[in-house]
Amino acid sequence: MKKLIFSLGILCLSISYGQDQLSLSDAIQIGLRRNYGILIEKGNVEVATNNNDWGQAGRWPTISLTVNQNNNVTDNVKVAFPTATQGQTRSNSLNPQFNVNWTLFDGFRANITKKRLELLQAESQGNASVVIANTLQSIILGYYLAVLENERLNEFEKQLTLSRDKYDYIRVKSDLGGAVTTDVLLEEGNYLTDSINYINQQLAYRNAVRDLNVLLAEENVAKNYVFTDSLQLPDETYTFDDLRSQMIQENVDLQKQYITQTLLGEATKLSYADRYPSLALNASFSENRNSLDLSEAVFFTGNGFSSGPDTRLNSVTDNYTASFTLSYTLFNGGKINRAIKNAIVNERVGQLRVDQLETSLDRDLLSALDRYNIRRQLYAINARREDAAQTNLDLSEAKFRNGSINSFDYRDVQNNYLSSSILKLQAAYNLINSKIELMRLTGGMIREYQN
Repeated sequence: MKKLIFSLGILCLSISYGQDQLSLSDAIQIGLRRNYGILIEKGNVEVATNNNDWGQAGRWPTISLTVNQNNNVTDNVKVAFPTATQGQTRSNSLNPQFNVNWTLFDGFRANITKKRLELLQAESQGNASVVIANTLQSIILGYYLAVLENERLNEFEKQLTLSRDKYDYIRVKSDLGGAVTTDVLLEEGNYLTDSINYINQQLAYRNAVRDLNVLLAEENVAKNYVFTDSLQLPDETYTFDDLRSQMIQENVDLQKQYITQTLLGEATKLSYADRYPSLALNASFSENRNSLDLSEAVFFTGNGFSSGPDTRLNSVTDNYTASFTLSYTLFNGGKINRAIKNAIVNERVGQLRVDQLETSLDRDLLSALDRYNIRRQLYAINARREDAAQTNLDLSEAKFRNGSINSFDYRDVQNNYLSSSILKLQAAYNLINSKIELMRLTGGMIREYQN
């Protein structure tokens, strides 16, 4: 039994030694800065922001430069005709060319595409807002869950301390002849049961802290903390109409769906652009620079053979071209019309999704508001129950020591207090959970905690 007491003491010290303090605001800031999901979405937003450019939309021309350089050596070792050029000739050429391709008109496709790129950036930011809101909710609840498990651990420790004191008290009475062996065995069994509950609660607490560390992207997943914030009970009262107004304006899922619906509208406009003709400009400039070395060549001149000139022969030729291309699709098997009809259907389906989401959110908001109001009442009931159990425990301790009640009755009172304390803590956590859920549905999560 002494070894058990010593082991429990070591466990207590291992939990409290070398801990860093962590408040809820600190946990939120760390999570916003390091959470993997948030960092991934920030990268997606950066990509969408880079793509939101007129060049990506096709407004500007494409300009390219091509340079060809050729070298040629011809050695006429043996010729078939006496009048043919004999000897060795060398030639070099350099041909730079600039090409400009510019779509001047394509049925307003560039303007529509630019609008779509802006919406895609907004949609990416909406996705990031959804991830941030979900992560904030997880961090807040994860923090409070760790606090809850720690508070539960404290209650189990109180129970364990009380059982140990009772066990030591009965042992002393037994040594003095005031208690029988069955009383000692009973209190020993109670003490061992409370020891098991305490050890199991330590595991639950450590698991909650590990889960919080994963949300905070902490490298040391086993890192422990001293939580400086307790279970802060909300006392706000809400009306459904006010909450729904906030939800329609700020709910991140709904705002993202609105952007998606606008994107579908732009897709319909883009499909109509195929009905317009397109006008393109193609322009180019090229220069041919040729150099010919005939110094080692021999030519037949009619009066005999003579060698070529000692200096190189150079020539430069510039070429300019410009053309306009007008294209118009007269018939392609009805593909354009089908694409337009499909886009209209997709836009209509998208509006149905918006309506469906709004209806679903109305249901979720009503359920969340009901849970919040009910849990406020449940917490008040459990708080009164704990107060009564505490008073009963204090009175029963004195009765037990003076022999007015037996060990069985005192144990019932002791278990009743522990149960009421645990239920009160759980009721507090459930009430906080309900408020966080309301904040998530109404968009208040990002507004309150990110800024």
